[in-house]
Amino acid sequence: MDLERHSWTEIESAAPTTALLPVGSTEQHGPHAPVGTDTIIARSIAAAVDQEWDGNAAVLPPLPVGVAPYHGRFPGTLSVSPETLRRYARDVVDSVSDSSDSIETVVFVNGHGGNGDTLSHLARELTERDSIDVDVFLWEWMRAVDDHVGHAGTLETSVLLHLCPDDVGDPVAGDAPTWASTVDGGVLHDFTDEFSENGAVGDATDASPELGERTFATAVDALASFLDRVATEQS
Repeated sequence: MDLERHSWTEIESAAPTTALLPVGSTEQHGPHAPVGTDTIIARSIAAAVDQEWDGNAAVLPPLPVGVAPYHGRFPGTLSVSPETLRRYARDVVDSVSDSSDSIETVVFVNGHGGNGDTLSHLARELTERDSIDVDVFLWEWMRAVDDHVGHAGTLETSVLLHLCPDDVGDPVAGDAPTWASTVDGGVLHDFTDEFSENGAVGDATDASPELGERTFATAVDALASFLDRVATEQS
Protein backbone atom coordinates (compact mmCIF):
# COMPACT_ATOMS: atom_id res chain seq x y z
CA MET A 1 0.00 0.00 0.00
CA ASP A 2 1.06 3.56 -0.68
CA LEU A 3 1.11 5.06 2.80
CA GLU A 4 0.46 8.62 1.59
CA ARG A 5 -2.79 7.65 -0.12
CA HIS A 6 -4.48 5.93 2.80
CA SER A 7 -6.09 7.05 6.04
CA TRP A 8 -4.78 5.95 9.40
CA THR A 9 -7.74 3.63 9.84
CA GLU A 10 -7.01 1.94 6.52
CA ILE A 11 -3.37 1.55 7.48
CA GLU A 12 -4.33 0.09 10.84
CA SER A 13 -6.68 -2.36 9.16
CA ALA A 14 -4.13 -3.42 6.55
CA ALA A 15 -1.49 -3.95 9.28
CA PRO A 16 1.55 -3.95 6.96
CA THR A 17 4.53 -5.83 8.34
CA THR A 18 7.21 -4.35 6.04
CA ALA A 19 7.91 -0.70 5.33
CA LEU A 20 9.78 0.25 2.16
CA LEU A 21 11.53 3.62 2.45
CA PRO A 22 12.79 4.93 -0.93
CA VAL A 23 15.89 7.07 -0.53
CA GLY A 24 17.05 9.05 -3.53
CA SER A 25 18.90 12.21 -4.46
CA THR A 26 18.33 15.46 -6.30
CA GLU A 27 21.44 15.90 -8.43
CA GLN A 28 22.61 16.45 -11.96
CA HIS A 29 22.42 13.42 -14.25
CA GLY A 30 24.06 14.77 -17.35
CA PRO A 31 22.34 16.95 -19.93
CA HIS A 32 19.62 14.39 -20.74
CA ALA A 33 18.31 12.97 -17.46
CA PRO A 34 16.24 14.67 -14.71
CA VAL A 35 17.85 15.69 -11.44
CA GLY A 36 15.32 13.49 -9.63
CA THR A 37 16.55 10.32 -11.37
CA ASP A 38 17.63 8.47 -8.23
CA THR A 39 14.41 9.22 -6.39
CA ILE A 40 12.23 8.37 -9.39
CA ILE A 41 13.84 4.95 -9.77
CA ALA A 42 13.88 4.08 -6.06
CA ARG A 43 10.25 5.10 -5.60
CA SER A 44 9.15 3.21 -8.73
CA ILE A 45 10.89 0.01 -7.66
CA ALA A 46 9.32 0.17 -4.21
CA ALA A 47 5.87 0.75 -5.72
CA ALA A 48 6.28 -2.15 -8.15
CA VAL A 49 7.41 -4.52 -5.41
CA ASP A 50 4.43 -3.46 -3.32
CA GLN A 51 2.18 -4.63 -6.17
CA GLU A 52 4.01 -7.86 -6.96
CA TRP A 53 5.34 -9.17 -3.65
CA ASP A 54 3.23 -11.68 -1.75
CA GLY A 55 3.99 -10.03 1.58
CA ASN A 56 2.23 -7.12 3.25
CA ALA A 57 4.17 -3.91 2.58
CA ALA A 58 3.72 -0.17 2.94
CA VAL A 59 5.64 2.24 0.72
CA LEU A 60 6.68 5.30 2.71
CA PRO A 61 7.18 8.79 1.21
CA PRO A 62 10.65 9.02 -0.33
CA LEU A 63 13.60 10.95 1.05
CA PRO A 64 14.42 12.98 -2.09
CA VAL A 65 17.67 14.74 -1.14
CA GLY A 66 20.75 12.69 -0.38
CA VAL A 67 24.50 13.00 0.03
CA ALA A 68 25.75 14.50 -3.25
CA PRO A 69 28.21 17.34 -2.61
CA TYR A 70 30.49 16.23 -5.47
CA HIS A 71 27.76 17.16 -7.97
CA GLY A 72 27.31 20.58 -6.37
CA ARG A 73 28.84 22.63 -9.16
CA PHE A 74 25.97 21.70 -11.49
CA PRO A 75 22.70 23.66 -11.35
CA GLY A 76 19.79 21.81 -9.78
CA THR A 77 21.88 19.68 -7.44
CA LEU A 78 20.81 19.59 -3.79
CA SER A 79 22.69 17.84 -1.02
CA VAL A 80 22.61 17.16 2.70
CA SER A 81 25.40 16.03 4.98
CA PRO A 82 25.73 12.36 5.94
CA GLU A 83 24.82 13.41 9.49
CA THR A 84 21.58 15.03 8.30
CA LEU A 85 20.58 12.03 6.19
CA ARG A 86 21.41 9.73 9.08
CA ARG A 87 19.29 11.69 11.57
CA TYR A 88 16.38 12.12 9.17
CA ALA A 89 16.27 8.46 8.16
CA ARG A 90 16.68 7.39 11.79
CA ASP A 91 13.81 9.63 12.89
CA VAL A 92 11.57 8.22 10.16
CA VAL A 93 12.33 4.67 11.29
CA ASP A 94 11.70 5.63 14.91
CA SER A 95 8.35 7.15 13.99
CA VAL A 96 7.38 4.04 12.03
CA SER A 97 8.14 1.94 15.08
CA ASP A 98 6.22 4.30 17.36
CA SER A 99 3.10 4.60 15.21
CA SER A 100 2.69 1.02 14.01
CA ASP A 101 2.45 -2.18 16.01
CA SER A 102 2.50 -4.28 12.87
CA ILE A 103 5.71 -3.14 11.15
CA GLU A 104 8.51 -5.61 11.79
CA THR A 105 10.92 -4.67 9.01
CA VAL A 106 12.05 -1.43 7.37
CA VAL A 107 14.04 -1.57 4.13
CA PHE A 108 15.89 1.43 2.75
CA VAL A 109 15.33 1.19 -1.03
CA ASN A 110 18.32 3.25 -2.06
CA GLY A 111 18.74 4.78 -5.50
CA HIS A 112 21.90 6.84 -4.93
CA GLY A 113 25.36 5.44 -4.36
CA GLY A 114 26.41 8.41 -2.22
CA ASN A 115 23.87 7.39 0.42
CA GLY A 116 25.12 3.82 0.71
CA ASP A 117 27.69 4.00 3.50
CA THR A 118 25.50 6.17 5.70
CA LEU A 119 22.43 3.98 5.30
CA SER A 120 24.38 0.74 5.71
CA HIS A 121 25.82 1.77 9.06
CA LEU A 122 22.47 3.18 10.19
CA ALA A 123 20.58 0.01 9.29
CA ARG A 124 22.90 -2.13 11.40
CA GLU A 125 22.81 0.33 14.30
CA LEU A 126 19.01 0.50 14.34
CA THR A 127 18.60 -3.25 14.11
CA GLU A 128 20.83 -3.72 17.14
CA ARG A 129 19.05 -1.07 19.22
CA ASP A 130 16.81 -2.33 22.00
CA SER A 131 14.58 0.75 21.93
CA ILE A 132 12.79 -0.21 18.70
CA ASP A 133 11.20 -3.49 17.65
CA VAL A 134 12.01 -3.39 13.94
CA ASP A 135 14.83 -4.81 11.87
CA VAL A 136 16.31 -2.42 9.31
CA PHE A 137 18.03 -3.34 6.06
CA LEU A 138 19.67 -1.58 3.13
CA TRP A 139 18.86 -2.64 -0.44
CA GLU A 140 20.28 -0.97 -3.57
CA TRP A 141 19.07 -1.58 -7.10
CA MET A 142 22.50 -0.80 -8.50
CA ARG A 143 23.89 -3.88 -6.75
CA ALA A 144 20.96 -6.03 -7.81
CA VAL A 145 21.49 -5.80 -11.58
CA ASP A 146 24.24 -7.71 -13.32
CA ASP A 147 25.90 -4.89 -15.24
CA HIS A 148 27.79 -1.85 -14.01
CA VAL A 149 25.49 1.10 -13.48
CA GLY A 150 27.13 4.37 -14.48
CA HIS A 151 25.89 7.86 -13.78
CA ALA A 152 23.27 8.69 -16.43
CA GLY A 153 24.83 5.90 -18.48
CA THR A 154 23.21 3.13 -20.49
CA LEU A 155 21.37 1.25 -17.74
CA GLU A 156 20.18 4.19 -15.68
CA THR A 157 19.00 6.07 -18.76
CA SER A 158 17.29 2.96 -20.08
CA VAL A 159 15.33 2.57 -16.85
CA LEU A 160 14.24 6.20 -17.14
CA LEU A 161 13.16 5.65 -20.75
CA HIS A 162 10.99 2.82 -19.44
CA LEU A 163 9.56 4.72 -16.48
CA CYS A 164 9.28 8.35 -17.63
CA PRO A 165 10.32 8.77 -21.27
CA ASP A 166 8.85 12.28 -21.50
CA ASP A 167 11.33 13.47 -18.86
CA VAL A 168 14.41 12.24 -20.73
CA GLY A 169 16.23 14.23 -23.40
CA ASP A 170 18.40 12.84 -26.16
CA PRO A 171 20.83 10.41 -24.48
CA VAL A 172 24.49 11.34 -24.76
CA ALA A 173 27.86 9.82 -24.05
CA GLY A 174 29.42 10.98 -20.83
CA ASP A 175 32.71 12.83 -20.80
CA ALA A 176 34.06 10.00 -18.59
CA PRO A 177 33.70 6.29 -19.40
CA THR A 178 33.77 5.09 -15.77
CA TRP A 179 33.69 6.46 -12.26
CA ALA A 180 37.34 5.72 -11.41
CA SER A 181 37.61 7.15 -7.90
CA THR A 182 39.75 4.34 -6.49
CA VAL A 183 43.40 4.51 -7.52
CA ASP A 184 46.20 2.35 -6.07
CA GLY A 185 44.05 1.47 -3.10
CA GLY A 186 43.13 5.06 -2.32
CA VAL A 187 39.95 7.04 -2.96
CA LEU A 188 40.09 10.35 -4.82
CA HIS A 189 37.68 13.06 -3.74
CA ASP A 190 37.01 14.79 -7.05
CA PHE A 191 34.09 16.99 -7.99
CA THR A 192 32.23 15.44 -10.91
CA ASP A 193 32.91 18.35 -13.26
CA GLU A 194 36.65 17.76 -12.83
CA PHE A 195 36.48 14.52 -14.79
CA SER A 196 33.18 14.79 -16.70
CA GLU A 197 32.33 18.21 -18.10
CA ASN A 198 28.78 17.20 -19.05
CA GLY A 199 28.22 15.36 -15.75
CA ALA A 200 27.48 11.95 -17.26
CA VAL A 201 29.59 8.85 -16.71
CA GLY A 202 29.22 6.07 -19.27
CA ASP A 203 27.60 6.06 -22.69
CA ALA A 204 23.83 6.41 -22.81
CA THR A 205 23.53 6.46 -26.59
CA ASP A 206 22.69 2.75 -26.56
CA ALA A 207 19.94 3.17 -23.96
CA SER A 208 16.48 1.87 -24.83
CA PRO A 209 13.08 1.42 -23.15
CA GLU A 210 13.34 -2.33 -23.77
CA LEU A 211 16.64 -2.59 -21.88
CA GLY A 212 15.16 -0.41 -19.19
CA GLU A 213 12.13 -2.66 -18.80
CA ARG A 214 14.35 -5.74 -18.41
CA THR A 215 16.67 -4.00 -15.97
CA PHE A 216 13.75 -2.68 -13.93
CA ALA A 217 12.17 -6.14 -13.79
CA THR A 218 15.46 -7.63 -12.61
CA ALA A 219 15.66 -5.08 -9.82
CA VAL A 220 12.04 -5.61 -8.75
CA ASP A 221 12.47 -9.39 -8.69
CA ALA A 222 15.66 -9.01 -6.67
CA LEU A 223 14.01 -6.83 -4.03
CA ALA A 224 11.04 -9.21 -3.77
CA SER A 225 13.46 -12.11 -3.35
CA PHE A 226 15.38 -10.17 -0.70
CA LEU A 227 12.17 -9.50 1.22
CA ASP A 228 11.29 -13.20 1.06
CA ARG A 229 14.68 -14.07 2.47
CA VAL A 230 14.35 -11.57 5.29
CA ALA A 231 10.88 -12.88 6.13
CA THR A 232 12.14 -16.46 6.18
CA GLU A 233 15.02 -15.64 8.50
CA GLN A 234 12.71 -13.77 10.86
CA SER A 235 10.15 -16.58 11.08
